[in-house]
Amino acid sequence: MADTKEADFIDYLDSIKRKENRARDEELAAKHRKEWRETTWAGMIIAFVEKIGAASFFEAIGNSFEEGEDSTSFYLTSLVYKIGMIASSILFVYMIGWILRMITGDEIVVEQEVVIVEEITRSQLEAEERAAKRKSKKDK
Repeated sequence: MADTKEADFIDYLDSIKRKENRARDEELAAKHRKEWRETTWAGMIIAFVEKIGAASFFEAIGNSFEEGEDSTSFYLTSLVYKIGMIASSILFVYMIGWILRMITGDEIVVEQEVVIVEEITRSQLEAEERAAKRKSKKDK
């Protein structure tokens, strides 16, 4: 009888130590969670989601996935995810185009110089000079 009481007492002490260790571990985990939420972007986003009250919404979405891939919520979320990926890809291409347009300018203008070479014979040159002289004489 004494052995069972001693064993029960030892088990009781062990359970108290386990509870103390569990409480200490939970306290340490809570401290690390708080530090994580204050120092990381992800933690700040989660704190913001909880602050605005949307945490229960996301928790409900997570719980709806327990039914597996055959559930309606899985298909809807998968569809929204695919649409989001397509939209973000289009937005990415648009942004790259905008950046390139900022670098190159709004329009690409091609300027060409056209040089026309005209061959004039001596008789044509003399005729033009005579016409110029006549015109200058008439103007005087």
